[in-house]
Amino acid sequence: MTLPPIDIPLKLPFEVPLLVHPLFVHFAIAIPVIVFLIELVNLKTKSRAASVTSLSLLVLAMIVFAGAFFTGKADGSNAFALLGEEAKGELGFHKLLGTYLVYGIGALFLLKILAMMIRQNWMRTIFLLILLVFIGLTFKQGKDGGELVYKYGVNVEAVTNLQNEIDDLKDQLKTAKEECAAKKESESAPEEPAAEPKSEAPANESTESAPKEPAQSSVSEESVEESGSEATTEESTEDNGTEIPAESEAPAQTPAAD
Repeated sequence: MTLPPIDIPLKLPFEVPLLVHPLFVHFAIAIPVIVFLIELVNLKTKSRAASVTSLSLLVLAMIVFAGAFFTGKADGSNAFALLGEEAKGELGFHKLLGTYLVYGIGALFLLKILAMMIRQNWMRTIFLLILLVFIGLTFKQGKDGGELVYKYGVNVEAVTNLQNEIDDLKDQLKTAKEECAAKKESESAPEEPAAEPKSEAPANESTESAPKEPAQSSVSEESVEESGSEATTEESTEDNGTEIPAESEAPAQTPAAD
C-alpha cells in the first residue's frame, strides 16, 4: 500500500514523554469499535441519546488519536537511529498511516454531525460503512505496530541495549582493522636509512681510490731511483777496471815464518 505523504503541521509546546504510546493505542482501537456497535443499535432504535453518545465518543477518539500520533512520533524518533533499513521503512509507513487516521477520525466526526442533521437511514448506513473501513485500518495499524515491537524490537530496552553493544563491537572491530592495515603498510614499506648507503657507496669508493694514485707514483719513483743507482754502480766498476771481491771469499793465507 502506497499513500501520498502528508503530515500534521503542529508542534506541542511541551516535550512528549517516551513509552506512553501503547496507552493511547489501545483506546484508539477500542473506541471506534464501540461507536460502531452503538450505531448498529441506533439503526433500529433511532435514539437521540445513542447518537449523542456516539458523537461524544468520537470527540474522545479525536483526542486519543492525536495523543497516539504525537507519542508514537516521539517513540519512533527515539528508536529510529537504532533500526535497520527494513525496520525504518516499516516505521515510516506506520507513521504515515497514523497521520491519515488522525485526519480520518476528524472526518468521521463531521460525517456523524451531518448524519444527525439529515436523520435518514441511508445516511446512517453510509456512516456505518465508512466507520467499518476506518476500523479495518486501525486494526492494520495496530498489527503493524505490534510487528515493530515484537519483530524489530522498537523501544524494547533489552533489544536497544543489545544493539548498542553490537554497535560498540563494530566500532572496535573497525578500529582494529585500520590499525592492522596501517601496521602492515609500515612493515612492507622500505626503511629510509637502508637506502642511503647505496647512494653513497660510489662516492666512498671514489674517495677511497683517489689517494691510492700518489702511492703508486711513489713506488714507481723508488723503482726508477733503484734502477738508476744500479746503473751508476755498474758504470763505476767499469771505469775502475777492478772487481769488488765478494764478501764470501776467504782472505789470503800468510806464509809461516821459518
